Amino acid sequence: MKDVIVIHPRFTLYGGGEVVGLHVCKVLQELGYHVYLACDNFNPEEADRHFGLGGIMKNCTHVPVLGEFRPFLTKQFLAYQRAIYSVRLLNSIKIPNDCEFVFSTQSMLYFKPNLFNLCVAYDLADFFYGHQIGSAMKKSLIKSLYYSPLQRLYKHYAIRMSEKDNFFIPLSHAIEESMDALCYPHSPSVFPPCEMSFRPMPKEKYAINTSRLVPSKRLEDFIEIARKLPHYKFVIVGKMSKTEEALFPRYKEKLIDSLPPNAKLVEGIVRQCKELVECAKLYLYPSVELGVSISLGQAMGAGCIPVTPSAGGGAEMVQASGTGYMYRSLEEAARLVEQAFESDAVKDSPEYIAEKAQMFSADSFDDQIRKIISERVAELPSTRP
Repeated sequence: MKDVIVIHPRFTLYGGGEVVGLHVCKVLQELGYHVYLACDNFNPEEADRHFGLGGIMKNCTHVPVLGEFRPFLTKQFLAYQRAIYSVRLLNSIKIPNDCEFVFSTQSMLYFKPNLFNLCVAYDLADFFYGHQIGSAMKKSLIKSLYYSPLQRLYKHYAIRMSEKDNFFIPLSHAIEESMDALCYPHSPSVFPPCEMSFRPMPKEKYAINTSRLVPSKRLEDFIEIARKLPHYKFVIVGKMSKTEEALFPRYKEKLIDSLPPNAKLVEGIVRQCKELVECAKLYLYPSVELGVSISLGQAMGAGCIPVTPSAGGGAEMVQASGTGYMYRSLEEAARLVEQAFESDAVKDSPEYIAEKAQMFSADSFDDQIRKIISERVAELPSTRP
């Protein structure tokens, strides 16, 4: 049996990236590989509780990694602390002697020289940061000087990665276009695996969002839209990891304090609150992150009308499926949310949306990953050092 290692250091978050990581492990196992999983929280029971994929993790061999990132200096040095931590974490991962290749499923920073690396790309951070950091700092001499060593470090990693015969898997068309611009070898964009076990239930007039409670999800916009529509209900389902609580102190409390009377926050994971998603009339996704959202795909599988900004991964899903609404301002968002709540159009029916959502299914993701592995790895000569 051939060996492969999947690198996914932070398995404490239990978000979309962890679903991607486990599905990659699943496909590799089906292809006959013995999978080593490099992660912090190797807990099949917990993986099963969150995603129903505990059996996949159980069939992997655990490779321990460096503990969670814990900043010890002031926030002014946070960027440097994270960069140093990433280097130390990568160096802490022990590669099995007979490993055929590496599959990196959390961050493109985590690649191993002297081996072939397949890397899932979620956004323009990591290596792309190496191309961009500093260029935005030219207006400030102090910031330019401060970021100069960090810029050199990231560019060093970007060059090392691009010079290797490695391969990227972008999870959106926007990321694919950026990789074209940077001349990184990549597959066509692949939609991440959205669990389609959610089913349309009789709909109630409330909007839902299931999310990690972090600033990048722009939940403040969700709350502001709720404030503009006091006659409708809005629900956020989410939680924070210990790492996120340390990075964003009191963020959850600030969100709770800002909730209007018609909105509430339910602390929990989506699998424990499936009925809340299945009964919601619409899914309001305010994030403008470039990566495609698994939570949005799940909600569409439950027949929820997607409402997203006109930029980012949410907009890409609306455009690809031909369902839902996109907004350019919070005022327009409030108008479109109200329109969606009151719509009886066929294109807004739960059955129609659920059918269109199948393009984001986990089966579709698995098939595309299987094809990429077969094409990029099966015919390669041995990549062992």
